[in-house]
Amino acid sequence: MTTKSKLIKVLGLAATVIGVAATLVTDWVNEQKMDEKIEEKVNEALAKRDDEIEES
Repeated sequence: MTTKSKLIKVLGLAATVIGVAATLVTDWVNEQKMDEKIEEKVNEALAKRDDEIEES
């Protein structure tokens, strides 16, 4: 194998690994955003419920 073909294979493998890592990071970030949004909505619902209980 020539040096050029080895370099091309290494670059191809590196691009694949970087692509997989980017996908995993993107999924993790999206999950964190969703968790934050869920927590916010739950807190809003609990605050609303507490306000309704206090008014009774």
